[in-house]
Amino acid sequence: MHSFLNPAPLLQGGVLLFGIFVLAGAFFKKIRPDFLPKIVFGAAVIIMALGMMRSAKFTERAAINKDIIGEKITFEAKIVKEPDRRLDFVQYVAENKTLGRIMVRTGLYPEYYFGDILKIKGKISEPENSGDFDYRSYLAKDNIYLISQFPEINFVRSENKSFLAKLLKFKKTFTSKINSVLPEPQASLLSALLTGVKKTLPEELTTALKRTGTSHIVAISGYNISIIAVVLANLLGYMFFPRKFIFWLVGIVIIMFTLITGAEASVVRAAIMGGLLIFAKREGRLYNITNAIVLAAATMLYFNPRLLRYDAGFELSFLAALGLIYLAPHFEKWFKKVPNFWSIRDSLTATVSAQIATFPVIFFVFGNFSLVAVLANVLVLPAIPPAMLFGFLGSLGGFVSLKLGAALILPAHFLLSYQIWVIKTLSLLPFASTL
Repeated sequence: MHSFLNPAPLLQGGVLLFGIFVLAGAFFKKIRPDFLPKIVFGAAVIIMALGMMRSAKFTERAAINKDIIGEKITFEAKIVKEPDRRLDFVQYVAENKTLGRIMVRTGLYPEYYFGDILKIKGKISEPENSGDFDYRSYLAKDNIYLISQFPEINFVRSENKSFLAKLLKFKKTFTSKINSVLPEPQASLLSALLTGVKKTLPEELTTALKRTGTSHIVAISGYNISIIAVVLANLLGYMFFPRKFIFWLVGIVIIMFTLITGAEASVVRAAIMGGLLIFAKREGRLYNITNAIVLAAATMLYFNPRLLRYDAGFELSFLAALGLIYLAPHFEKWFKKVPNFWSIRDSLTATVSAQIATFPVIFFVFGNFSLVAVLANVLVLPAIPPAMLFGFLGSLGGFVSLKLGAALILPAHFLLSYQIWVIKTLSLLPFASTL
């Protein structure tokens, strides 16, 4: 509510006091049939007021020296996030003690890495919104208020000895092995499926994914995490490892996977829910998926309230999860006569449920809705788990020998080619999308 209305602190305090009075009034009266609703209402108002206060505190903008805007300055800054590499440029989030975080856009080469300290000389400006896209708020959710376009950059030194830096270095090596044993665009698609590197996908394929409503397959989510967790757990189970060891190892892998994919909203949500699931199984307790999704959302919004409004990935991730939880059971009854050969019925149920749940955000935020999404997902989704499995094995084989990697990855090559053919073919239909 704070991000939409930006209420004054006095109003926030008034809402909090109102909630306290309602709650106190309910407790001081004798027990009556309307006792519980008043408690729930009062507690909800208090939580809303505290949420607004938390959001206001989080979104307090750091003071910016207006004198530097538009001026060419020289400063040192450290790269604090994984570089965002595109087809023809790269973006670095660099942090300076005085200036805060700056989005630096520059050429692809020379390459710099997480933890590198750079000497930057160039013009500083504030982000500008483009059309209906609030780019300034989108960056502000990550505490970025300044940008620098194609400045002069000199490498100073590297401080990338942290665990996260080592993970990101392994990720880069892993994706290079994929590129060595697979041609394009299959290599880019597999990199997106396994590591979340989707910014280097060819523009033609990116457009086709949007037109067919299959962009979600290259956005790391609970689907990808569940595949990795289940395959790893089953593999270790076949090797007769103790259940306690499997629990801790799968948990560690989920955390590492979350970090290595950039900790995007959909991945964090899936990691929290997945972690709660394996913890519940270990403790022998019932797993309430509704409680898990509420806890995941509340935890993420506590640390970053701006996600709720300015991160479409956060919104889509939770809406899709809610669709699968509450809508899928109804569609399972509708589609019970559909054969489940090659998981067609399961894919159909999941696709329709997620599409209905996410339609409002997709249409009103992106102005796009795919009319072939159901067909595309039914044809593509069953091929993803085996493509990920053989792609992972082939990429690991590439560390031993490129010939071994190329041999192991052949099934993935076929499956990825099939997915790309389906997506591109359906995207050519004139009625494929409302875009």
